[in-house]
Amino acid sequence: MSDYSQRFALNLRVLRQKKGLTQKAFGELLGYSEKTVSKWECGASIPGIETLFDIAGNLQTSIEALFQGADEYYLGIDGGGTKTDLALADREGNILRTLRVKPCNPVDIGLEASKEILKNGIFEICKGIPFSSVYMFAGISGGVSAGMKEKLQEFFSEFRFGGFVNDSDNRNIIAAGLGQQDGMTMILGTGICVYTQKDGKHTKVGGWGYLIDNGGSGYNLGRDALNAYFCALDGSAEKTLLAEEIDALHPGGTQKLMEYIYKEGKKGVASFAPAVFAALEKGDKIAKAILERNMMEAAHLLETGAKQFDLEKIPVILAGGLTKQPRVLEALQQNQRFDIRILDCRPVNGAILLAQQIPKEEE
Repeated sequence: MSDYSQRFALNLRVLRQKKGLTQKAFGELLGYSEKTVSKWECGASIPGIETLFDIAGNLQTSIEALFQGADEYYLGIDGGGTKTDLALADREGNILRTLRVKPCNPVDIGLEASKEILKNGIFEICKGIPFSSVYMFAGISGGVSAGMKEKLQEFFSEFRFGGFVNDSDNRNIIAAGLGQQDGMTMILGTGICVYTQKDGKHTKVGGWGYLIDNGGSGYNLGRDALNAYFCALDGSAEKTLLAEEIDALHPGGTQKLMEYIYKEGKKGVASFAPAVFAALEKGDKIAKAILERNMMEAAHLLETGAKQFDLEKIPVILAGGLTKQPRVLEALQQNQRFDIRILDCRPVNGAILLAQQIPKEEE
């Protein structure tokens, strides 16, 4: 695909969306099918000159504007524990492309595997666009641990972006949820971590890794559930409904269950967290105790971060898979000092905002 056709495809999509037109509606205006408009916006073809005049007229622009190159693009990357999201925006912040690939936490899967996933994703989403026109922010889980920030920085420098910054995935949530406002964010996913933002400075509370953190994460919930399951199995603890929920999640016997756990590791253990909530809804006392212990740890992290603020109400933005569980929110909302809300957009949107803040050379 040429730069010529790619510029047309990107500009057409942005201008059409600004008019609030679907591909089908726009095609009907021009006398073409939705499929043809889709081909134009994928860069697969460019219409003839007469149609170009019609397109420009309906979009209230010029033919030249349909082919002009953007001054810059903004690439956001959100590398979480279960997936990696990429989004590319134009100079006005309009999202042009999105892509979801495998998780890229370098601590979990190794630096080389992480770099391979990121490289393929970057080439795919930036196809047809010179990297010198791209400003990128990559917030990656595990991306600041054990010297990874410097190693990933060296890797990203090879693309020769117009500018780039790489940091923790928590920065994406801070930007998307708090902006410049003082407050806290908490990731409640496979792992757990709290970040505070005060006067533009950030402090980390918890989030030291699944082998170190005390509780509050999907991994910790799954680990506690499995401990209860195997203790019930050998008779050292009471068997409750929680054991039945685990059997339902992974039927096949103890040996296959053990093989799954040790093969899948952290992510596999976290996959048993839903059993806690399912058993809890049926009144299981062990599940209740597990959730209470883990939510006490999560609340403790928030209370530790809250010591930095003298606000009457502290904004707290939650993100991650566990935020879908009402019992989690109920537990955290008991502290009246916290103004808690769930992030209402994708974290990768925060990465786009941070990419837009990267200084340009002329500045």
